[in-house]
Amino acid sequence: MSEEIISSAKEALEEGRPHDAIVVLEPLVEQDDEDVDALVCLGMAYVQAEMPAKAVTVLEQAEELAEQHCVIELFLGRALWALGKIDYAEDKIREAHRLDSSEPEVWLDLARILYRKNEYREALGYLQQSIEQFPTELGLLGLYALTLYRLGDFTAATDEWAKVHRLNPDLMAAVSNYAYLLLIQNRSFEAAPFVGHANIVDPDDYRAQILLGELRFQSGEHDGAKECFIRVIEDDPVNIEALSRLAVLAHMARDTETCRRYLERAEAELGRNPESWRGLCDVYPLLGMSEEYIECLIRWTKSDHGAAAPWVALAFQYDKQGKLEHARNAWRVVFELRGYVKIQCSGCRTVSRQSYDETTGFDVYQAIVCQACGAKINMPVGLAVT
Repeated sequence: MSEEIISSAKEALEEGRPHDAIVVLEPLVEQDDEDVDALVCLGMAYVQAEMPAKAVTVLEQAEELAEQHCVIELFLGRALWALGKIDYAEDKIREAHRLDSSEPEVWLDLARILYRKNEYREALGYLQQSIEQFPTELGLLGLYALTLYRLGDFTAATDEWAKVHRLNPDLMAAVSNYAYLLLIQNRSFEAAPFVGHANIVDPDDYRAQILLGELRFQSGEHDGAKECFIRVIEDDPVNIEALSRLAVLAHMARDTETCRRYLERAEAELGRNPESWRGLCDVYPLLGMSEEYIECLIRWTKSDHGAAAPWVALAFQYDKQGKLEHARNAWRVVFELRGYVKIQCSGCRTVSRQSYDETTGFDVYQAIVCQACGAKINMPVGLAVT
């Protein structure tokens, strides 16, 4: 009888009906609290039903009864994560990964928790390994792209979102992130069809309006851009990207007071989420506020301490201002956070990524030779900033 109940509960879980599974499993566990299969299934049901505290109770009980059980460790890790016990959750998920790494979800959970902890370099390593085994797994590819983005490797992140988009053309996360990355690299001509597609997939999604506004802004259609950004803040008055762009549009229209109001509203939201920093930081140069730009980037490095993206911008800005020692130090941090040095040859346009050895370092003012075409690559000009 218990086997039939557990089988029906598993079927309910596969169909996304965790409460139905809980109804039949709880009496079974009350009758026999040492039935490992019933405990594990009930724990999974509690996790799926977003009842993490109950999940931890039954899964820890199952853990005492059955050692070396990947599923118990994985779902216990998920439940602890939901309760905010991040370090304990990481231990359990790492144990699940050690016991059985043959399923993509174990890799994904481990990479997610490292990403959540801002440990992007380590997350990148696991994601690279996992994608070799599961090259079409959308969750892994998407998280890989997000991690590359945090590390400031926009061209690589763009390539990964392109793969996700090809695998699922109507996935809004893929099309919007792909278009967004193209836009922040000023590749508006390439971005245009994907911005259009995003507005077809979900025209009411704020991301579609942000993308359309940015495309119009870069194309010089300032009135149309303003219309899009105003529509965004009507629905979301604290959207930092829209507020920042409206400040720039007001600045270009020489409306100093309106520019100041929008900028103050945007600055008030700074730090609300990791993306807020990029949304605001990139606006300061357009407003001629170079010192504020530097300050914003420095604050960004402290807020998202594992991200290389703000350090890349800082290094470029310091070099532009002739602060060579500051630039050198910023590039060193970039290399340490990424674990590699990204170089682009101005001659053949080949991009290479060389492993970074913290012992020997890398001299950003020493020219090197392109391995593809043999041309001399001057530094730091050859260091890719996107």
